[in-house]
Order: sequence, then structure tokens, then C-alpha cells
Amino acid sequence: MRKKLLASLHIARKDMALEEESYRALLYRVTGQTSAKELTEEQLRSVLAEFERLGWKKARFRRFAAGNRPDVRKVFAIWSSLRDHLECRGSRAGLRAFVERQVGVSDPNFLNPAQAQKVIEALKAMQRRMKNLT
Repeated sequence: MRKKLLASLHIARKDMALEEESYRALLYRVTGQTSAKELTEEQLRSVLAEFERLGWKKARFRRFAAGNRPDVRKVFAIWSSLRDHLECRGSRAGLRAFVERQVGVSDPNFLNPAQAQKVIEALKAMQRRMKNLT
């Protein structure tokens, strides 16, 4: 069971496009450990629950179909993390409209790396504003 939980944890990290430092900080915040190798099954479940709280979906069919590029996955991950704060509830149509306003591209999967970075920075700024409101 522990192997499956570890695999799910690493899949969640990849899906959420977390950088190493952010991932380690999340592990430490939830469990007090900085390495998944050191975690018990209960701690692994706690970390997975935190990923789900942040918007990760374990389901076979995901809410958004992100491309294979890490920068595009990060756009989807940040957008999903904002869904509780957005009037459009983080819908795919809402993300498309946001990307269209930011860089003039109709779908996040068609972003080039420079456009994706611009969208990511705009989403991060939105996250900071949302945190300041709460």
C-alpha cells in the first residue's frame, strides 16, 4: 500500500507542477518531514489530502486536460488552485478567456513558452491578491 501512496504522491507533485522547494515546503508543513521516503502511510495520506485540497484530482478523468509541457501544466494547476475564489469556479471556459485576455491565444495548450510564462506570472499575481483578501 505504501508504494501506491508514494506513487500517487509523485504523480500529484508532477500534475501540480510543483518545484522542488515548494514540494519540500508542503511536505514539511503537513508532516514535519522534507522527504517522502521518511513518511508513514498515514502521513502520505495526509499529504495526498492536502494536494486534493489544493486542487489535484486523483480521478482517472481529470477536470482539465493539460498538455505534456510543464509550463502548461503549471497554468492548469495554478488556475485549479484559484477555483474557490473565482466567480467562474475555475472553469475551462474561464481559463480560456483569461489566457485570451493575457496573451491573445484561444487555448492554454497552444501557448508558446514565453506566453505560458506571462500567464503563469499573471496567475501568481492573482493568487497573491486572493491571499491578501482572506
